[in-house]
Amino acid sequence: MYFPGLRIVEAIVIAGFLEGAVKGAPQPRLVYPRLLEERSADGTKLVHIHEDLTLSLLKASVAAPTLIVHELENGAPTVHFFRGEDIDGNLYEDEKRFATVAIRVSSDAFELNGVIGPRHRIAPAPTMERSEEGHMAHHIYEIEENEWAKYDALLPKKDKATLIMERQYNPYQRVPAEVTIELFIISDKKHQERFGKTEQLLGYLCVMVNSANLRYRDIVAPRVKLLLVGLER
Repeated sequence: MYFPGLRIVEAIVIAGFLEGAVKGAPQPRLVYPRLLEERSADGTKLVHIHEDLTLSLLKASVAAPTLIVHELENGAPTVHFFRGEDIDGNLYEDEKRFATVAIRVSSDAFELNGVIGPRHRIAPAPTMERSEEGHMAHHIYEIEENEWAKYDALLPKKDKATLIMERQYNPYQRVPAEVTIELFIISDKKHQERFGKTEQLLGYLCVMVNSANLRYRDIVAPRVKLLLVGLER
């Protein structure tokens, strides 16, 4: 895909996956994920989700080296800095399955949290009984499609100034091989209410951003990559 005269001024991304079952949504599916194999050569993790789904997960990264977070502490604006690798160090993807998950491994648990396909997400269910083999229970939820998400709330449809017109094409302007779009995300009170710690919210956003990146993988000339650089909450 070719974008003549491409100029990126500002991007705001609004994304959200429900953190629990909602009224009218299908009941979650109970599963017991387990790690089948971990290949030292390329770091691939082969993870069995259920009888019809096994993920081949590779390390992913979408966080800038330093993440900037603006938030209020006791009513006063405060800026914090987080190392990107501390936030997305446990982020993995299966490009073919459109899966992005954060993995947490401990002596007695193997946990997945994220997206395991275009329409489903997975989260630990620690209050549920473990399997006979001792694997932690997880729930798979169907991602409900919101009708409003089909429309762009930022660009007026009749505003001709926002359209890229053919006459803007400059044959002498080179398009870079890769375009990195830096995302600074604003999270309101409703969006962040389920996240007790800023690190948890940042981890969630990394899953969302990488899920979007998977959908851009087929775009070439230029390649498009989203990079999380900061958050305001």
